[in-house]
Amino acid sequence: MKHALFCAAALMLLPACTYSVSGHAENRSVESAGVVASRNVDVPGDAEFAGMIVNAQGDIGRDLELAGASVRSSANVGGNLIAEGARVRFTGTVGGDAEIAAGTAYLNARISGNTEIAAGRVTLDGELGGRLDMDAGHMNLRGTVMGPVAIRGHGRNDEHNGRVELSGRLAQGGMICAAEVEIRRTARIEGDLLVIADTRPAGDGFRYEPLNGRDCDRV
Repeated sequence: MKHALFCAAALMLLPACTYSVSGHAENRSVESAGVVASRNVDVPGDAEFAGMIVNAQGDIGRDLELAGASVRSSANVGGNLIAEGARVRFTGTVGGDAEIAAGTAYLNARISGNTEIAAGRVTLDGELGGRLDMDAGHMNLRGTVMGPVAIRGHGRNDEHNGRVELSGRLAQGGMICAAEVEIRRTARIEGDLLVIADTRPAGDGFRYEPLNGRDCDRV
């Protein structure tokens, strides 16, 4: 996708510098790149969007890749999702795995596979069918995670261990490590959950271990 980003930078005055369709029948795929890469597509193959402003809608049979400063999508993805940007908002469905890298991310999605998120700030709604592996400075978990979680805070204080707010459902427990962890009354914790934090959160249904000045990246 790097060639598409170079194209967008070179032709800043054009709404889009490339839009191409390749393959036939079940292999038909699309690529769109430019300052604004905004399309509603229906393809059985893959789709790639890159630009300053990316807005991808429609139905993609296989994989979807998104890269831009501002990324929005409510697409239905049959395969895997990769989304990277300063701001990423995804409210669609993913039949496979999802990888999100963003400054600020908002997900209200149904993801069947595993999910990996790296961001400065994350709000997570919807339902994740597999594991969740997440690193961020401020995380707000309001949705359902059916697989185990591995959540590590960073970047919000001198210890770089961040903050986690949990008000959703963890169906298989896992591990949460952050300087601050808040477990709200609406949270549902099932399975074995280990919370590692500076102080013990209110509530029950989990094991607690003091952080004691450690870095969550090394726990």
